Amino acid sequence: MVTWQKHGKQIAENRIDSVNNLALQRIESSPELALIAGEFKAKYRISFADAWIAAIAKHLGAILVHKDPEFESVETEVRVLKLPYKTKK
Repeated sequence: MVTWQKHGKQIAENRIDSVNNLALQRIESSPELALIAGEFKAKYRISFADAWIAAIAKHLGAILVHKDPEFESVETEVRVLKLPYKTKK
């Protein structure tokens, strides 16, 4: 929506096409993922959305690539790759 407002409909559609052509895997919710996410939410100070992201990484044995200090709390359970955090201006 912001791209459309700032750069026009064609640019927005081009960006959507670019995202749709990425090699992404869609992950559906499951009871197993819910249990893992619920465990993370109960054990750590982590947002609901980040608990699900961490749960998916753990479930898939994937590396969670992030720039969010909130994920530091799950580093003992999920492999992470920290990108440089944003610096305050």
